[in-house]
Amino acid sequence: MANPISSSAAVADLSLGAIDRRRIGELEAQLAEARETLDAIRNGEVDAVVVGGPETRRIYTLENADRSYRLLIEQMREGAVMLSADAVVLYANVALAELLNLPPERVLAHRFKRFVAESDRAIFTSLLASGGSAEIALRRSDGESFPARLSLGTLATDAGPVMCGVITDLTDAHAHAREIGDARSRLAVEEARRELDERYRLILESATDFAILSTDFEGRVTIWNSGARNILGWEADEIIGGAAPTIWSHEDRAAGVPQQEMATALQKGRAEAERWHLRKDGSRFWANGLMMPLRNRAGDAIGFLKILRDRTEQRRAAENQQTLINELNHRVKNTLSTVQSIATQTLRTAATPEEAREALEDRLIALSRAHDVLTRESWECAALSEIVSEALAAYRDRWEDRIHVRGPDVRLPPRVALALSMALHELATNAVKYGALSNAAGEVSVNWTFDDTADCGRLALRWTEQGGPPVEPPSRQGFGSRLIQRTLAAELGGEVILNFAPTGVVCAIEAIVEAAERA
Repeated sequence: MANPISSSAAVADLSLGAIDRRRIGELEAQLAEARETLDAIRNGEVDAVVVGGPETRRIYTLENADRSYRLLIEQMREGAVMLSADAVVLYANVALAELLNLPPERVLAHRFKRFVAESDRAIFTSLLASGGSAEIALRRSDGESFPARLSLGTLATDAGPVMCGVITDLTDAHAHAREIGDARSRLAVEEARRELDERYRLILESATDFAILSTDFEGRVTIWNSGARNILGWEADEIIGGAAPTIWSHEDRAAGVPQQEMATALQKGRAEAERWHLRKDGSRFWANGLMMPLRNRAGDAIGFLKILRDRTEQRRAAENQQTLINELNHRVKNTLSTVQSIATQTLRTAATPEEAREALEDRLIALSRAHDVLTRESWECAALSEIVSEALAAYRDRWEDRIHVRGPDVRLPPRVALALSMALHELATNAVKYGALSNAAGEVSVNWTFDDTADCGRLALRWTEQGGPPVEPPSRQGFGSRLIQRTLAAELGGEVILNFAPTGVVCAIEAIVEAAERA
C-alpha cells in the first residue's frame, strides 16, 4: 500500500514546478511585449506610453510621433530625450543611448538623474523646474563623465506636461577650447618673452655710462650696447659677430690677465678689478671691470659677460686728493717749523716774558693772516697787494694817511708770499717801535715793480721810511733783521739789502719768480 504522505509531497512538487514554469512564461511574454513596444515607439508605430501600475497609471501620448519625424530624431547626432514630470525617460534616441554607452532599453523608463554626475544634479533639478540650457557632466555606463550641454523645454500633452530635451556632447569642443587655450598660452608666453627681451634691450641701451658686452667661448662678440660704443669707440655693427677687440693693455696681455679673469669668473662666478683699458683710438682709460660667465636657461656656461665703467676722472680726483694731502702735510710741517723758529728766536731775543709773549703773539697773527690770503686762493698763489695789506693791517687804521702802498698786480707762489709777509710784519713792527711810525710826522712807503718775461719775472720791492727819529744801526742783530736778511733772501732766491740810514730804514728786495710758480 502506498504511503499517502509521499504521494501528497509529489503532487505538491509537481504543482510548484508548474507554477514556476507558468511565471517564467509570463515574464518572457512581458519582456517580448516590452521589446515589441520599444521597437514600436522607435519605429513610430504607437502613439502613447503608459507609466505606472494599476493605481498610478498615466498615459503619455506621442501626438507628433509620425514616422518621418521619428526618423529625423533618430538620425540626429545630438541626443534627444523626453522626460515625464518625475524626470522618467519616456523616449531617448539612438544618439543619446550611444552617448551614455548603454543599449536603448537601459535608458527608457529610468530616471534621467541617474545619468547626471553627482556634482551637477542641482543644476539638472533647476533645469527641470524652469527649463533652459546649461552645461553639465553626464555619466556613461562605465562611470566615466563627459561634458554636455542639456537644453530642456516644456511640452503640454493630454496626460500632462513633459520635458523635451536635446543633449550635445562637448568633449570635442572642450578639447578644441583647450587647444586654443594652449595656443593662446603659448602665444602669450612668446609675447611675454619678446616683451622681456625688448625690456632687456632697452635696459642695455639705456646704460650709456656702462660698457656692456658679451662673447662666446670662441671670442666672438654677441652683445655690444650703446655704452660700449660711447666708452670704447667701436660701433655695434662693426663688432657683433666678429672677434672681440683688443681692449686690454699690452702689459696685461703679456701677463695673461684676460685668461686669469675668465678662469676666476668661471670658478667663482665673478671677477672684478680696476685697471687700464684701451679705446679704439689707442687711448687709455681707467675702468672698473666686472666679468661673469654667461649661462643659458639650462645653466650651462656659453660665454662671458663683461661690464666696464670709465673711472678715469675719479682716479685723477683720487690722485689729486692724495697730492693735496701730501702737500698739506708738507705745508703743515713747514708751518710748524716756522712757528717753532719764531718762538725760539722770539724767546731768545726778548728782554722780558711780557715782551716775548707780545712779540710771539704778533708774529703768529701775521703768519695767520698770510695763511688766510693763501687759503682764499687754494694755496696756489697770492696777490702781492693782499700780502702787503694784511701785513700792515694792524697799523693802517691808525696811520692810514702815513702809509703809502703802490705797485702793479703781481701773484706770488706760497713760499714767497709767506716769507715776504713775515718780513713786512717785522719792518712794520720796527717802524712803530723805533722808526717812522713812532712819532707824529714819519711816513712809510712800500713800492714795487715787476718785469715779466716768458720764463720768469723780476720783482723789485722797496720799503722806505722818512720823517721819523734819526736812525742808528742796531748794536746787535735781532730776530727781525735775521729774518729779513737771511730767511727772506733764501726763500726768494734773490737779494735783500737792509740799510739803517739816518733818515730812515730802507729795505730793498729783489727776487726772480719763475713763470711756472706764478701759474
